[in-house]
Formats: sequence, structure tokens, C-alpha cells
Amino acid sequence: MTGMSAPLLAPSTAVPDTARLRVRTVRLEEDVDLTTHLPAAPSGVWLRHGQGAVALGTTWSVRTSGPDRFAAASTAFRALADRSVVDDEVQVPMSGLVAMGSFSYAAASTRPSTLLVPRALLGVQDGESFLTVVGVDEEPQLPDTWQDLFPAAPVVPTGAEPEIELEPDHTPDEYQALVHDAIDEITAGHAEKVVLSERTTARSAVPLSPGTLLARLAHDYPSTWVYHLEDVVGASPEMLAQTEEGRVFSRVLAGTRPVADDGELDEADRRVFRADAKELSEHAYAVESVVDRLADLAAEIDCSPEPFVLRLPGLEHLASDVSARLHDGVTSLDVAARLHPSAAVSGTPREAADEIIARLEPHDRGGYASPVGWMGASGDGQWAIALRMAHLVDETTAVLQAGGGLVEASDPVSEHAEVLAKCRPMLRALRG
Repeated sequence: MTGMSAPLLAPSTAVPDTARLRVRTVRLEEDVDLTTHLPAAPSGVWLRHGQGAVALGTTWSVRTSGPDRFAAASTAFRALADRSVVDDEVQVPMSGLVAMGSFSYAAASTRPSTLLVPRALLGVQDGESFLTVVGVDEEPQLPDTWQDLFPAAPVVPTGAEPEIELEPDHTPDEYQALVHDAIDEITAGHAEKVVLSERTTARSAVPLSPGTLLARLAHDYPSTWVYHLEDVVGASPEMLAQTEEGRVFSRVLAGTRPVADDGELDEADRRVFRADAKELSEHAYAVESVVDRLADLAAEIDCSPEPFVLRLPGLEHLASDVSARLHDGVTSLDVAARLHPSAAVSGTPREAADEIIARLEPHDRGGYASPVGWMGASGDGQWAIALRMAHLVDETTAVLQAGGGLVEASDPVSEHAEVLAKCRPMLRALRG
């Protein structure tokens, strides 16, 4: 590799509408363990089972809001892609021109949605390790070695457990009263399902490093999609929209059993879980919402014949996989926009559930329960739902958020326990 130009990781500036990005992706001959090369402050991270990418800097970004936030971001990126020059010798997912994004849950959110192209990206996909660098109107220069940009870091940083002060928005009794209120709305016929969430503010005695949090999440939850962009960080078990070569895949989770001490249910309890009428009805609403909304974008829709149990440390979920053949020209972000918010994070009917959520939850959801992921120049990409997450407020403050689906048969005490269990991944990452 030749010498690196000084501006490679300089602060980003606005890119004129006529400017061209010049993107170069080169193959790396050695195997790369991304979790050992996480910067303290990456501009984007996407990891699962050792694959994905770690990004530095920002070459181009767009911020959008309102009901057209997905379409506006997609249009801006597609225009950028049309005038970009890409030299990609690897040709795998996440190589070449890639934008990483985090969208806000509600059209009325004060938090902007962001789509960005990093200045440098280290990736591993399909057995290939690669480095991408991006320039504006000039050929990007490669560093002497990729480690100059992404030096080694501990796989799982260790050290004394930091003191973390936790402040939930509600006491247990207050949150359970809100659950009662939501169930009353369902009983009155205003909705069939409502997903209510709770926030907990965590204040650390020492600065929080996104890189450290991500390394811990990737180590403890390798089967989830570990993500970071802007202010959101987490480890999502739920894929909203993954597209590749004309096919779309979505994994629906709804129905949860917490398990003590990060264990698993025994087989008898798992059979009861799989047959539980309340859990099955909650799950059915979520699957139906995805299948119905895909109908406008895809054909040959196929769904798991019955839910299977997805096992994660301390939690087990009812899960169903949905796949379909996309209509021509439909992108991954088009699908994510159409599916968001699914009944797994909102409720049924969607408009009624969101109205109830807006009344009962005291804060804007921001990036919680909304699409986070990436899209390439072809439109293919992956968008998970931002769950098991926190908003990073400042260097010592994070706001954790988790929720659970409510139907008429829900029990407020059990629902509160589920929300607490869903905060464990981020609490473990914070505490080390």
C-alpha cells in the first residue's frame, strides 16, 4: 500500500451535489478479526459472527426527518451512487460504496435520521477481508498498512468494574400501572396489541468508550447484529430487512421468556412457552404485519410454518423467518421503510398502537426500535431493529431502552420483568 493522505480521516464537510466520490476497495491477504480492531470512537459498526465492518470518519452524510425521512435519505444516496466512481476488487456485501444509517422511530421525532458514507471501512464478508477508502473528487490514497487506520485493541477490554448509577423513568409500580393502562386500551377495543417500553438512565463514574461497549457486546452476543451509528449502540436479535440479489429476508421476534442467570429454559418450560396462547397471539400479530406489508413490494412470500425458539443468553424468543422475491428496483431501505414499525415494536393496528404509545411513554423514542444498518450502491443491504440498545448522551451517560408486547392476557409484573431482562446486554457491556 502507498502512503496515506493526511485528509483521509479529517472532519467531514458538505459534499456538493456535483461532487463525485471515488471509492477504492482492496483485498487484504491476512485474516482479520474485527473485534480486535474496534476504534475507541468508530463512525459506524456492524458485526455478527465475526463478519461485518468497522468504519472511521465521514465522507458524506444526509440527515432527514418527517414521514419522508426514509425516501429522502434513499434518494440522496442513490443520486450520490450514480455519480460515484468505484474500484472494488473484492465484490462482496459491504465492499465498494456503502452507506450506514440509523433512523428515528417516529416521523415527529426531534432526533434526525442519518445516512453516512465513511472515509475508511475495514470489512470481513464471505471469507474475504478488505479495506475501503473514499475520496471526494480525487483518488483516495491507501495507508502503508491497514493497521495504520485500525490498530489492534483488546478483544474484550477488562479492568475494574466501573460504578454505574441507574435511574429508571418509573418505579416498578408506576411502570406496571402504565402496562395496566395499555391493557385497558386493548380491552376497550382501541388496539389488539401495544408494545410499551421503559427507559433507564445509566451514569458512569468513568468515560464510556463506544469501542469497548461494542467489543463486549460482540463477545457476549455473537449471534446478534451488533451495531453503532451516531448515538445508538446495541446488539439486536431482530433482522427487519435483508436483501440480496432480488430476495428479501426478515426475522420476526415476538413472545419472550426471561431466564435467570443468562441460562436457558428447560425442555418442559420451553414446550409450555411454545404453546402459550398469549405469546402465540402476540407473535401472530407481528408476523402478519410483516407479511401484509411485504405484499406491495414482493411476491412468492414464504413464512416459517410455525414459530421456532431463538435462544439468547437470559432470554428466549418465539421467532419466524419470512422471505420473498422482491419486485424490480426495490431496495433494502424501501423494504425497511415499508415494514417499520412492525407489530413487534409498535402493535396492531399500527396507527392506533402508536397513538397509545405516544400518550403513555413520556419521551420520544429517538433511535430505539427503528431501522439501523447499511445499504450498498446496488440497493442491497441489511437493516436490523435497534433493540437491546442505548442512546449515548455524553461521555458518561447512556439511556437504555427496552419494551415488551402487550395483549389483553398480559400480566404487568411479568411484563416488567421482561423489560428488565432485555436491559441486561447493555448493562453487562457498561459494567464490563
